Amino acid sequence: MNRGLQITIGAMVALVLVLAAFAGGVAVGRYVEHPSMVIPLADAPEPNPADKLLDEVRDTIKAEALKPSSDDSMTANAITGMLESLDDPYASYFDVKHYKYFQEDTEGTFGGIGVTLSVKEGTATIVSILTSDTPAAKAGLKAGDEIYKVDGWRQANWTSEQVVSRVRGKEGTKVTLTMRRKGAKDFDVTITRAKISTPNIQEEMIGKDVGYIRLYSFNAQASDDVRKALDELDGKGAKGYVLDLRENPGGLLAQGVGVASLFVKDGPIVRVDQRGKPEDVENATGNVATTKPLVVLIDQDSASASEILAGALQDYKRATLVGVKSFGKGSVQTVRELDNGGAIKLTIAHYLTPKGRSIDRKGLMPDVVVPMDPNKQADKSTDLQLQEAVRRLRMELK
Repeated sequence: MNRGLQITIGAMVALVLVLAAFAGGVAVGRYVEHPSMVIPLADAPEPNPADKLLDEVRDTIKAEALKPSSDDSMTANAITGMLESLDDPYASYFDVKHYKYFQEDTEGTFGGIGVTLSVKEGTATIVSILTSDTPAAKAGLKAGDEIYKVDGWRQANWTSEQVVSRVRGKEGTKVTLTMRRKGAKDFDVTITRAKISTPNIQEEMIGKDVGYIRLYSFNAQASDDVRKALDELDGKGAKGYVLDLRENPGGLLAQGVGVASLFVKDGPIVRVDQRGKPEDVENATGNVATTKPLVVLIDQDSASASEILAGALQDYKRATLVGVKSFGKGSVQTVRELDNGGAIKLTIAHYLTPKGRSIDRKGLMPDVVVPMDPNKQADKSTDLQLQEAVRRLRMELK
């Protein structure tokens, strides 16, 4: 990731945080000397009262607390407190180590246990085990298990980034998870992390005419991955496509626009409404890959960039949406790197579909509603949503 500004949804700041409180005060004497001038004390800027108060609390803790915290710990908690004051459920602080894990997530390769997670109302639930040879699979974890603690650490209403950044770590290191499973007592499991290359795309032919593509996240390779899958399936005779966005939590805004542009030739893909700024419009890139019929699968865990993509395809009548109402995360987050090597993530805008529909806390309603137990996705013979998507596509192909 380039140093600077990375836009995410999700998940993905014209906001400046004043972090001077714990960066150390600047002691000013009667004047500041310079070879050619003297600056009187009266010309020095007055300290911010809030900064003075925070410095006073820090100094009191260091001088009098029974067990004083480190400067790093106080700084991290001060930043977290400032972010919590925003009433923004997606605001997070990453220290240097955990910011690295966040970057690896968007790049697609990391050290971890091999699961996808969904965090709702502070509860982290395993949505799926990536493959049968991942550390999580070998440890006996299952879809539906809840992660209650990570190495004994627990936070009420934690975010997905907070959970993920602690579950992940250097390849070969261990992490102990306290798990909750329906019908069983809480249990601990210690897992050795491994290098995980996220299988971001699953592709196959269904019969001789339908190309099936499942996209797991909108990481930095998403649009390239989908284009390659389209090319390969086209070469195998696909006459139309089913794009599966179920359980896809989103990711990078640019990748949501990029994937939509594979199917939409021109026009707005998403409208972004920011504080104090004119509406920003992200248009199709013109890199259309196919004009063949398309059906898109969504569910209650399709969020963020998934909703941007599905909403645009629905507005342009480019695809039929099948499944159940999506998650409803219609906000845009940005990640701004800090001078200490860490970063903050916070909401800077809301997004709208090309026709101006708001998705935030509403979700997208599919054109064809097919309720289904998510666990039935594991077998095509019980996956009623996929069956309906294929049926609808073949009706268009006639």
